[in-house]
Amino acid sequence: MRAIITADWHIRATMPICRIDADWMETQKKALRQILNISDKKKAPIFVVGDIFHSNSDTNFECVYMVQKLADIAGGLYIIAGNHDLPYHSSENIERSAVGILLNSDSVCLIAEYMEKLDEFSFSASNFDGKDNKNAEVVFKHVLVFPDDKSLPPNIDALTAADLLNEFPKAKWIFTGDYHHNFHYEKNGRHVVNPGCLLRQASDMKDYRCGVYFVDTDEEVVEFIPIIDNEQFVDDSYILKESERSERIESFVNKLKDTKSVSLDFKDNVYRAIKQNKFSDEMIATIEGLLEV
Repeated sequence: MRAIITADWHIRATMPICRIDADWMETQKKALRQILNISDKKKAPIFVVGDIFHSNSDTNFECVYMVQKLADIAGGLYIIAGNHDLPYHSSENIERSAVGILLNSDSVCLIAEYMEKLDEFSFSASNFDGKDNKNAEVVFKHVLVFPDDKSLPPNIDALTAADLLNEFPKAKWIFTGDYHHNFHYEKNGRHVVNPGCLLRQASDMKDYRCGVYFVDTDEEVVEFIPIIDNEQFVDDSYILKESERSERIESFVNKLKDTKSVSLDFKDNVYRAIKQNKFSDEMIATIEGLLEV
């Protein structure tokens, strides 16, 4: 089996707060075109292991259309619905989701349906609330998996790649989504491949290398192929601004506590504190903005 393994596209109408792209929709389209080019070059179908969309509330017609167009040009798109794709994170609601709309197309189908027609492997294809075939040779699963114990954060309900191989003792290939950093874990000829997210959508991922994996199970080839996403469009200055804003609010609250004359009206107290203390214009603007909300 030859395949392009990708996941966590998080296609969305609203630009993430850390991005400064001139045209966010075009940025997403360019990333999808790169996947198309890789698929065409490798002569391999595209498998998306969950979270095609960021949320149904942030998905518009253009978002659905760009994914549908990719599927039509590629001649097929094979998917699993991730937690972000499903209303209330439940597979029972798939027909009420953007993914459900895509599945009405002839060029988009669930990975399970594709693997059933392929009839080459015993397989399992499920998301976080789906049923697994524990005897599967090839597994597709949208579940939070970390490469090793060192990368596993404390107090979080997640698995390591080794845990997943133990969970599926007969699996030689396991493809996962949900964890936004790509990795390939191999042990004794058995593989866990997690493609990570398609584009940087968080400020702490500025140095992250986006990409997909090309996999040939017959030849036992796993090749990481980068997706170009200009790091200059990722900006973390908003974090500093938020921190400074919080400090201004905290300082104002402390001053408010020291105000001698207190009224039963909250806004009246605020304006009295402003008059009695020497606040900067920036702090005053911040507080007045909060009062208008």
